[in-house]
Amino acid sequence: MPDVPGLAERWGKSVFHCPYCHGYELRRGRIGVIASSELSMHHALMLPDWGETTLFLNEAFVPDDGQMAQLRKRGVTLERQPIARISDHATVELSDGRAVALDGLFTITRISRADPLAEQLGCDFDHGPMGPVVKTDAMKETTVPGVFACGDIARMAGNIALAVGDGTMAGAATHRSLMFADL
Repeated sequence: MPDVPGLAERWGKSVFHCPYCHGYELRRGRIGVIASSELSMHHALMLPDWGETTLFLNEAFVPDDGQMAQLRKRGVTLERQPIARISDHATVELSDGRAVALDGLFTITRISRADPLAEQLGCDFDHGPMGPVVKTDAMKETTVPGVFACGDIARMAGNIALAVGDGTMAGAATHRSLMFADL
């Protein structure tokens, strides 16, 4: 998560990662995107469909001319002033003393695993812009035969519905591998 005072305390309440999961709830309100890298362009270009969008660059990257044209075309307001803190529900306080009250904020975070089990088992990883995930095939089997992975550990971006679907596939594939192993 970007190192912005007040951001972590609001995670899941007024600060989110997925427009598809949380955009509708903002009801065409004022939405902010806190840049963490150039990947934040993705949020900034998507979110105008859910509300009036401001991209806070926060010294994370500088859009090039093509990106600036895309932002203008989507009606995104650009804020170059660094963020001092997040306060109240979702108010972005800038380093120059201005405050921008919003209905919600989005930011792209890096993912990490909670434990080393996949490494200990010898699983290979795919490395994407948001971080590493366990490499699996269509049936959710890892590169280690008989080891299956699902949900957030094996998906670059996910949510509960995708994790449940992955879990169903991994469970069925695990059962099949055990059932037909000796036949």
